[in-house]
This record gives sequence, C-alpha cells and structure tokens, in this order.
Amino acid sequence: MSGLAMTDTEQEQPTHRFGVFELDLRRGELRKHGVRLKLQQQPLQVLKILLEHPGEVVTRDDIQKGLWPGDTYVDFDNAINSSIRKLREALGDSAESPRFIETLPRRGYRFIAPVLHPLSFSPVPAANGFVCLPSQADNHEKRKKARRVGWWPIASAIAGLLTVGAVLGFWLSHSDSNSNAVNTLLGATPFTSYPGYEVLPNFSPDGTRVAFSWQHPGASFPDVYIKLLGPGGPVRLSSAGGFGPAWSPDGRFLAFLRPVDALHTAVMVIPAVGGQEREVARTTFLASFFVVHRYGWAVPGPFLTWSPDGKWLLTLDQRSPGRSQPHAIARVSVESGEKQILTSPAPGTLGNGGLALAPDGKRLAFTQDSGFWARDIYVVPVSRDLLFSGRARRITFDNKAIGAVAWTSDGRNLVFSSFRDGKLELWKIAVEARSRPTRLNLTDDEIGDVAISRDGKHLLYSHELDDQNIWRVSLNDQHVTGPRNFIASTRRDTQGYYSPDGKRIVFESNRSGNEEIWICKADGSDPVQLTYFENAWAGSPKWSPDGRNIVFGSNAAGNWNIYAVSSGGGQPRRLTYNGADHSWPSWSRDGQWIYFFSNRDKQGQIWKMRANGGPEIQVTRNTGYRSDEAVDGKDLYYWNEQGLWKVPSSGGREVKVKGSYIFAPSKNGIYYTSNPESRLSTFELHFLDFRTQRTKMVGVLPGPLGWSIHISPDEHSIIYGKMDREGSELMLIENFQ
Repeated sequence: MSGLAMTDTEQEQPTHRFGVFELDLRRGELRKHGVRLKLQQQPLQVLKILLEHPGEVVTRDDIQKGLWPGDTYVDFDNAINSSIRKLREALGDSAESPRFIETLPRRGYRFIAPVLHPLSFSPVPAANGFVCLPSQADNHEKRKKARRVGWWPIASAIAGLLTVGAVLGFWLSHSDSNSNAVNTLLGATPFTSYPGYEVLPNFSPDGTRVAFSWQHPGASFPDVYIKLLGPGGPVRLSSAGGFGPAWSPDGRFLAFLRPVDALHTAVMVIPAVGGQEREVARTTFLASFFVVHRYGWAVPGPFLTWSPDGKWLLTLDQRSPGRSQPHAIARVSVESGEKQILTSPAPGTLGNGGLALAPDGKRLAFTQDSGFWARDIYVVPVSRDLLFSGRARRITFDNKAIGAVAWTSDGRNLVFSSFRDGKLELWKIAVEARSRPTRLNLTDDEIGDVAISRDGKHLLYSHELDDQNIWRVSLNDQHVTGPRNFIASTRRDTQGYYSPDGKRIVFESNRSGNEEIWICKADGSDPVQLTYFENAWAGSPKWSPDGRNIVFGSNAAGNWNIYAVSSGGGQPRRLTYNGADHSWPSWSRDGQWIYFFSNRDKQGQIWKMRANGGPEIQVTRNTGYRSDEAVDGKDLYYWNEQGLWKVPSSGGREVKVKGSYIFAPSKNGIYYTSNPESRLSTFELHFLDFRTQRTKMVGVLPGPLGWSIHISPDEHSIIYGKMDREGSELMLIENFQ
C-alpha cells in the first residue's frame, strides 16, 4: 500500500518538462540537465501556473488569485514582476526575444515552449493508431474506488496500468527526447548527383518537371536547370547565373533571381521552354550569401512565390541597402516591376525568408529571425494579389536555424528543415492546431532545401555534403611547405587550435553525430570527446593561457551562450545569461578576460568579461565578430563585413588593417588570407610584419578554406580548416503522402 500511496503523490504532483528543464512539483525543484537551480517559492508557483496552461494567455489576475488568498494585501504588481524576472534569469530567457515566457502587454503572459507532462495522459501513438489514455483526475477517482472495493479490482487496475505502461514505454522508446518522431522510415533515392551544389528545387504545377539551381565547382554563382522527374539529364535554362526558381501557376514561365553584384539581385522571368529572359525588377537581396551555398540556410528558401493569377511575385528586399540591413518580404508586379515592401523586420537581423504560399493561395508561410542564426515560422493570411489580409501567427517556437519551408498538398502542415535537435533535419508541424513538430525519419541529416509536389506524392530535399578536415603545413622562415591532411574523419572537423604548450589541439567536430568539442594530441592522435550536449551545437573552442580551461559557444540553452569546461573534462559552466546571443569567445593573453561576440544591440559587437565573473564591457562600436588578442596583449584583432580590424585592448579607436576575414596573430605580426571567399580551390596566405608594416605572401595552400587558421606556439606549423568534400545533391522521396 505504501507503494500505491507514493504513486498517488507523484501523479497528483507531476513533473513538467520543457527543453532541458524540468519542474518537479513534489519536491518543489526546478532542474536543468538534472541539476537543481536556486529559485524562490513564488517564482516556482508562477512557473507552475504557466506550465499548466501552455500556449494560453495567463493574466496577471490569474497569477494573483493562484498565489495569494483573497484577504492578502501585498504589492501584487511588483511581486509578479519580480517573479517573472527571476524566472527569466533562471531560464536564460529574455522579454525581448522570449523562448519560454512571452509578455503580452496589458494582458499577461504566455508560456510558448513545448511542455511535456509525462503523467497527464493524452492520445499516445500505438502500433495500430492511437490509444486514448485517461487523465490524472480519472485515474485518481478510479484509485479511490479501487481502495473501497477490495484487493482484486486493485490487481486488475494494476494489470491495466502495466498494459498502459507497456504501450507508453514502447512509444517513449521510439520517440526522440525532445519531439515526437515519425517512425516510418522514408526511403530516398538520388535525383541529382552532379559535382557541386544542386539546391532550391521547385516542382512544376503538373509534377512532371523540377527546376533547381546548380552551382558547378569553382563557379561564383549557380544557374537554373530543369530536369524531368523520370529519366534524363538536366537542361540549363538561365544564361548568366540564376538561383531560386519558381514556376508560374500555369507552368508556362519560371521566375528566378540573378546576382547583379554583392548587394543587388535581379528578379528574372523566362519561358519554361527556354527563350528570352526578362528582368522584372531589382532588389537588394544579398546574393553574396550564395557564393558559398553551405551557409545558404542563413536565409531560408524559397525566395520567390507567385500569386494564383500569375500577376504578382513575393521575394526578399531591403528597405535600404547594406549588409546589416534585414531582408523584408516585398511584392513585385510581374508586368510593371512595381515593388512594395510588406514587412519591417528588426535592424541587425537577417530578417525574413522561407516564402511558401499555401496550395489554396490564401496563406503565406515565412520565417523571421528569433536570435543569432535562429529563426521561426509564421503564417499570415493573404489576398489574391498577395497583400497581407490579417495578422501573422507564429507556428514554431524553437529559436533554431531553419533551412527551408514547404506546404503539404492538403495545406494542413508545413515541412521544414531545422537545427532544432542539433542537426539539420526535416520536420513536420500542423498549421492550425498548436502542436509540436515531428521529425521525419530519414537516413540523411544535413538537409537544406525542401519541395513538395502539388499532388503530395513526391518530396525533394537537398542533402549537404560537407566533409571538412584540419590540415597542417610547416612554417619555416615565414614560408609554408608540405600541406597534408592532419585531423580527419568522414564528417566535419574544423576550428583547430593549439594548446599554449603546443602539446594538444582542441577542435570542433560532428564525428559523433552532433557538433561537439574534441581534444587530441599535437600529432593528431588520440582524439577524445570533451562535451556531450547531444541535441545542441558546441563550437568555436579556445584555450585559456594556462591550458586548464576551454571556452566555447553553444546553443544548449536555446539562444547562444559562452561556456567554459576544464580541458581535462567535466561539466561545462555557462558564463553568459543576459538573454542575447553570444559566441566566438577568445581569451586575453594574461587570462584575465574573455572576449566574445554579442548581438544584444542587434548589430553585433565584441564584448569582454572577467574570466572569474563580473560586468560585461563593450569593446567595439563598428560591428565585430570573431576576435583574437595580439601576442603582446596590446591590441585586439577582429573581423566584420569590411575586413580585418584592430582596437586597443584597453579600448580606443578602431582601425582597419586588411580586407580579410581569416587571421591568426603571431609574435611579430599577423597571418591572414588575402581571399575572403573560402570557396576558392586555393588561397594565399600573407604575413603582416608589425615592425616594418610590410606584407608578404608566405604560400599558396590547398582550399577551399574553412573558418580558421592557427599558429603553433613555436611558430613551426600552421593548422587550418579545409573543405575536402563539398556540395549537395537532391534526394527524392516517392509516395510521400
């Protein structure tokens, strides 16, 4: 009987789980990754109220009535405000970019993240459909009745619960920890397997042809091709570059985008059978994102969609040109080229993307920034001429990178590629009912674009082929020789850095299936995994000057934050908490400071904080991303869109050094690449001598280049990331629905 009493207590006080957190009401504890967080009772009670009504508006009056009896006299407003503030601090959340608690002005609050109530039974997938399990209240009444009528009904009830438990256990054992996985394995076969990048597929209205973009190896931009769904090779359609093709509703024309320069793109229309191209309009959509398509998910596709009558197009544009300006949704007249911008995304973000019109032509799905390299999906009703006719409604609440969006043929669901579980995979979510995404069960990850035929029978996705390895060259008298593959696997190994004593190397790799931090010996042997986030990204590691700690960036808490971990292993410690996104950390040479990127001002700057804690201090004012202090500690070098810059470590005037992005300080100067585009098959490595202020080329190395180069402490070798295999292929799923 004591066992039954224990079960009663646990079921009456369920554990609510959301993301990496869980609220155990029986113990009154909030835990993250199983570790208890310090939180006072009042914020815990507020969290309980919010979790019991996920996705619903909870008014301040509701919270007041739930926390205090009617005859209590306190300053309710301040108490509620304090509780919400403490909750957000514990969850690493923010009011400006909420992942968990959304503030609704003059209304109240809403818990926007998916919540799992393991003991609040609901429909559970079984082998032949759904098993409807009873609610907690129903079970509680049945248990009380069982106690009254004797032992045999109790035994029957226990047997029933064991059956239910078996079904529930089967479901949980076949489900992802953060999502409901679709268990049927979807078989995919190659649709294209040409060298280079095949991306951004789009089905013709009759489903017999596919238009796509193909970027040949070494080419600056892709071109538009058409291929039959059956046998046969592709036919080139565009004459001088093009990407993001979209079929007109009648199938007679294709619209596509053509890069004009680094900042401008032309909207083109061409007959689907080939012929004269016509420029419809020009936009300030940043075509430079597609010089290297493996970062194309920075702005998700599709980039063009037609109105049902074929008179209008939606695409992306900027209200004013510039790399720091967001992409907005723009409507373009196919006949006159007249443009009208429809959205106003926040400055300093990448803005909108993923323009997908529903099959009925009445709703538009699109993406909008929700953080650093993070987006979520919205749906808005539109008129026949593609003007917004209602309010946009948020569909996902993941705050993770998204690669592409597509509607299912019945218009009830969206399929999208997302990093929501640490890898770029395909997911499906219902549009009308608030629900959690389900993962499509594919053998592939690294999935970029997605397209679904109008009849719903075929699905195409682009499978990214990304094998990066760490290469090493000898450095003698500032001249490099003997490049060779050094740290390698069949997956991605990148961003390698020597330890201060030169005996070890830390690097980022997804060889375990997830992007994690690894350490190996200086000769590349004995690799050991250092972090185990599993469903999050950990990268950009840097050693402390004494070699005892490593800092890195991770989105384990939803948004990106700076973490530190002992180089000998152990539990990572989170260092930033203010709700913004932070990444690309580095140490000062004296070990007193940690520099890092932060987007708290929506532009992106370099900040620093004491390694042992304390206030965070802004370093740059002119936008800054990756940074590394000079060996003598006097200057901080960093890069932004304009190239390589430096600023005194103590603060001061920012000075442009070179038009390069990848660099590595050394004792007497700085090494940098002259070619900022890492797609080039070779790259030149140069050295700037601080004493003479002269530069010289020290070697031409095999590329394409990855994200970083680093000099060994004795300056006898250089390691750098290299793309040993790159490209993408289109994969076809038949009988999708």
